[in-house]
Amino acid sequence: MGDVLPLFPLANVLFPEMLMPLHVFEPRYRLLVQRCLEEKTPFGIVLIQGGEETEPGAVPHRVGTEAEIVAHAPLGDGRSLITVRGGRRFEIEQVVPDEEPYLIGRVRYLEDPPEGQIRPLAEAVADAYADYLVGVAAATGDLRRDVATVDELRDGSPCDVSFRVAAGLAIEDDERQTLLAAASARERLVREREILSRESALLSEMLIRMRARGEGPVLH
Repeated sequence: MGDVLPLFPLANVLFPEMLMPLHVFEPRYRLLVQRCLEEKTPFGIVLIQGGEETEPGAVPHRVGTEAEIVAHAPLGDGRSLITVRGGRRFEIEQVVPDEEPYLIGRVRYLEDPPEGQIRPLAEAVADAYADYLVGVAAATGDLRRDVATVDELRDGSPCDVSFRVAAGLAIEDDERQTLLAAASARERLVREREILSRESALLSEMLIRMRARGEGPVLH
């Protein structure tokens, strides 16, 4: 028998150890958040596979991330602003029939297998991510991305690197979901290396076209 976890389907992917702000306004999720606050328990965030966030019949992907509420600001009309931190990954084994207005899942928590000798791979991905951030800044003028965190990445575990990079990539949610559901840090890092190579090439092409037209980003 797996653990039982209330589920919050979203059009976003939450990765372990990452922060996510949420505006909670639907009555069913206001109730979910209220209970989690009262009982000091987490809930699960899962990317929607079919349907819409505001529809009762939204179908979630099977793999999601445990969410711990770390900040809560009530707005006075029942709505609230919360910030959650990603915890353990899980796989939904069964959606449990329940009278609650939100989904309840019986889940199995996922752990990456022992990492083995993949630190060189993790460091290579961290370096490629640094180059990617420089490319994003050059193409868009967005200098707010913190390239300094790459040094922290190189010092982290390969698993930490894999999740931090996954969270920072500007890619489609389906591809982010694939990274979340990867069976190991090695698999995740290999895929991220491919994505970074692709995205960096696209950024280079964009910069060449911009320079040919005499354009440049507005720095801010």
